[in-house]
Amino acid sequence: MIEQLRDKAMQLCASHGVTVRPYAGGWWLLGQQINRVVGELAGLCASDLSPLPTSPR
Repeated sequence: MIEQLRDKAMQLCASHGVTVRPYAGGWWLLGQQINRVVGELAGLCASDLSPLPTSPR
């Protein structure tokens, strides 16, 4: 089951132009306006692939 959820998450990432790479026991999501490490791909949704809001200090 978890492998199916990971495959689905990888397809979602590919459709958003996000590269998924294994990284230190987790996954590195790398794309335009996204550079994030997650512990697990299973359960990833489209809102997880949106850029985080930034604000000046």
